[in-house]
Amino acid sequence: MIITIVKNKYIDMHIHSYYSDGTMSPEEIIETALSKNVKYIAITDHNSIAGSLELLKLSERMDYGIKCLSGVELDVIFNNINYHILGYGFDTINENLNRIITKNRELLESVNLRLITKIEKEYPQVTISDYELFNYDKRKGGWKALHYLLEKGLVEDLTDGLRFYSKYNYLYSSANFPFMKEICTLIHDAGGKAILAHPGKTVKKNSVLEFKEEIKKIINNGIDGIECYYPQHNDEITKTCVELCHEHDLLITSGSDCHGSFGESNLGEMHVTQELLKTGNLFDT
Repeated sequence: MIITIVKNKYIDMHIHSYYSDGTMSPEEIIETALSKNVKYIAITDHNSIAGSLELLKLSERMDYGIKCLSGVELDVIFNNINYHILGYGFDTINENLNRIITKNRELLESVNLRLITKIEKEYPQVTISDYELFNYDKRKGGWKALHYLLEKGLVEDLTDGLRFYSKYNYLYSSANFPFMKEICTLIHDAGGKAILAHPGKTVKKNSVLEFKEEIKKIINNGIDGIECYYPQHNDEITKTCVELCHEHDLLITSGSDCHGSFGESNLGEMHVTQELLKTGNLFDT
């Protein structure tokens, strides 16, 4: 993993709060960022801007010495594959973008509903009506279906519940999410930038050359940048992504994808600074 330290003011543009599947509140995220010398942050919850809105309000109310950017992580489809697009710096009251964010959240839950409907045929303790009434502690991370499976004794922990999605072939690529180009256009129309999230995690190719060619196809869908610095990226993937950004004049971003205790990544762990992100400064736009 590439670790670069410049001026000790780090940037983390990919953080999840308990408004999606993280375990921390926006205020706790700020406190954690301060403790780790992270001075630039964005909450990018899955198909929700509730956490981002709270973060922006907190930063306006009190001077924490941290710059905050509006953010969201949206599910999209390209070549029948579920990708994630990070939106940054957009107008949070844009009606068209908010409409698609709400629709995406509904589509995400539709996969869970179909999964529970399938599972209830095999497990008598599971019913769709029971699931719809079920509530859980969002501070524990994850999402409703995972907590429900745990409550019913079908899994040992939250992450163990992920296997049910592949077992019953209910993957998020089947959710009829909007096409990548459509989402990029909506983000642009709302005054924001569209960034391809964690390509090394999503683009599965046998060689770096194949990986690079696939990213070039994705670039044509209107993305403004690539999340080059990411915990699961090896040095070769990081280098390739940075090179592509320079070749195509794209923004270079960095994010931990921190979910608090629901996951293994830590806020600010990349130790990347703004100076390293040479092709643009989203926090000053």
